[in-house]
Amino acid sequence: EARRVVGALAPTPLESGLVDALGRITARLEQETGVRTEVRVEGDVTSLPPGTEVALLRTAQSALANVRQHAQATSVVLTLAEAEDSVRLDVVDDGRGFDVATLGAAPSGPVCGGYGLRASRERLLELGGGLDVESEPGSGTALSAHLPRGPGGGWR
Repeated sequence: EARRVVGALAPTPLESGLVDALGRITARLEQETGVRTEVRVEGDVTSLPPGTEVALLRTAQSALANVRQHAQATSVVLTLAEAEDSVRLDVVDDGRGFDVATLGAAPSGPVCGGYGLRASRERLLELGGGLDVESEPGSGTALSAHLPRGPGGGWR
């Protein structure tokens, strides 16, 4: 029974890949809210391990939920990029922004605000990566998730 439960919790490959999944979730956001969306891809991000894909998809979902609920944005751009030794997902909106320190979005800041940013940061840290958030009131928000290319979060 324990093996079945653990197996069910393990990440599985996304059926059509991370890029397609990002396209679907951004298209749904645009259709439901009118927020203009764009997905950009830089480099070869087609052979990511399932754990990396799942972590980046969950981070994107959380970031887009924040855009939907809080940002009052008119546009959001997701960029998935391969770097020399890592993969990075940037989510940038033109919304109202917020004080990163006050809402607990800074890595060493107080634990307050919503669960989404903390959960994303913890998931990425478990895979050897991290999450950076830049924002200030009136200036939109930029979130950058990164995972290593090596053994912890690396490609096959």
